[in-house]
Amino acid sequence: MKVQFSISFTLSIRLIIVKTLIRQVKFHIIYAKTLFLLSLADINKLRVYFNNLSNIIVTLKGDILVI
Repeated sequence: MKVQFSISFTLSIRLIIVKTLIRQVKFHIIYAKTLFLLSLADINKLRVYFNNLSNIIVTLKGDILVI
């Protein structure tokens, strides 16, 4: 699978599904110097949002502190 960042593409080397505090989430493993990315499309699909002033993910079931 190809993953797009801005105007360039990279290949996904593996797909894993992880049970998180939000729900099961698909993560594409790629070669990049970024530890973790959550796209706006994924945030909308999960029905959550990130509050960057208090570093929490707000969900329908409650807030999750991001460390």
